[in-house]
Amino acid sequence: MNMLKTYNPAFRETIIAHLEKQEFMKAIGASLTSIELGKVIAEIPLQLMHQQQIGLVHGGVTATIADIAAGFAGFTLVGPDEHTVTAEIKVSYLRPAKGILLRAVGSVMKQGRTMHFCEAHVYCINEHGDEELIAHATTTMAIIKPKHRG
Repeated sequence: MNMLKTYNPAFRETIIAHLEKQEFMKAIGASLTSIELGKVIAEIPLQLMHQQQIGLVHGGVTATIADIAAGFAGFTLVGPDEHTVTAEIKVSYLRPAKGILLRAVGSVMKQGRTMHFCEAHVYCINEHGDEELIAHATTTMAIIKPKHRG
């Protein structure tokens, strides 16, 4: 069993404060609905702006919510003055998406000192509440450490 360790016991509060500065997430309607150690759930209520030309969810939206969920999952493990940024992401699109909500469940697969290896499963929920797995992403999240002055 992979034992995860946080270096910031107040990771939830830190993340919630950082969300206030997440202008891109606000613009696309994304939010975090669950924040746990090594696991985050992100959601986007789907609107016309999230569609591509034939009415399906745009692949970029799917990749973005996967990145958000995986990135914040990794962020739950870093110190209070540290951050995570995406160093690499691979998204496998499993089926087309059309519905009312995208939900991504991000989790840390392996915690490291300079990088975390994370994944996200992306689901599309239709108007009947049926949930379908539409994509899987793997990510490498680089840990940004504070610069020491001196």
